Amino acid sequence: MATKATTFDAILKYAGQFDKQLIAQALNGMDFIPQVRVLRNVSSFGMLLPKMTVNKGIRPLNLNVETPKGTNRDFSGRKLLVYEGMKIITIIPEEARGTFAGDQLDPNAKDIPFSQWIWEQEMKKIAQEINDNIYLSDYNGNAAAFDALLAYAVGDYVNYGEVVYKCAVITAAGESPATHPAKWVDADDVVISSGWGTIIADEITGGGIAGANLIATGAITNANALTKLELMYNGMTVTHRNLGGTFRVAPDVFRAYVEHERTTYGTVATSDMGDGKKYIYGSGKKWGIEECTWMGDSGRVIVTQRENLAFGTNMEGDFNKIGKVVDTLHGYKAIVKWRQGCEISDLETLYVNDQA
Repeated sequence: MATKATTFDAILKYAGQFDKQLIAQALNGMDFIPQVRVLRNVSSFGMLLPKMTVNKGIRPLNLNVETPKGTNRDFSGRKLLVYEGMKIITIIPEEARGTFAGDQLDPNAKDIPFSQWIWEQEMKKIAQEINDNIYLSDYNGNAAAFDALLAYAVGDYVNYGEVVYKCAVITAAGESPATHPAKWVDADDVVISSGWGTIIADEITGGGIAGANLIATGAITNANALTKLELMYNGMTVTHRNLGGTFRVAPDVFRAYVEHERTTYGTVATSDMGDGKKYIYGSGKKWGIEECTWMGDSGRVIVTQRENLAFGTNMEGDFNKIGKVVDTLHGYKAIVKWRQGCEISDLETLYVNDQA
């Protein structure tokens, strides 16, 4: 009993002392963090992402004129909202120690205390789940309870048995996730907030992305990737091209670009050789190409500046934390809570292709 109490006390103490640090490490460890603008103090009320457009107005000097031409500037903005996520963790120290001991037998292993190791592994898993699901997440954390009197269409969300499910196959009335599991998908990991991929798709459908900013590339393959990305670059206005920025693509699209570049140029020295990066030809290295693991297998190309893709959390408040640790018969349970949200600051400087 003394051993269990000591182990439990160490786990409890570490969680209490370092909860914000552990959650910060998890958030910072996600692949997309260096590739987007991170706002770390977004409250539950959200944060305005302001946009100021300065209008034209230069003219020849005329001492008789004292009135500007029209308005000097227009203000607008989109709002970044963050939503609460959580994970309930159950750990049996004796089972965890077996894995821990195995890790410490590795000749390159670091000397990490058991309690610290437990929490770091849990946080790494949370970070992986967020990273792998963020792009196509679709906020439905408030999904209505399943109604046995209703038939559901593909894409509908319901809350059933404390889990949010997404309908994958049209149902008849009464066909619940329990009675017809093949017609439903556990969607808990993709409904915490809406990701950039979902926001883009919704803006295309709603007309928020102008037609000129939606460029038809068709499917991007090993035989056309370089040409298709150049097509998108040439489809931008001169003003937006001069801003510089990044073409964000999923790993498969990035590899297709590399393969098509190799086929096109062979071993001839290109503008990007030497710094390990890829650039759009003709952009003077103003526009880079970035592989984004968090985009999954998407065929979408997102062309904009890093700061235009915003990710919000709240590291200053009292929500990002490890909650009360509860002793159980063989171990303990705890809850980890955080806030997350995605937004696009300015649709005018965003260009995308016609692939989902």
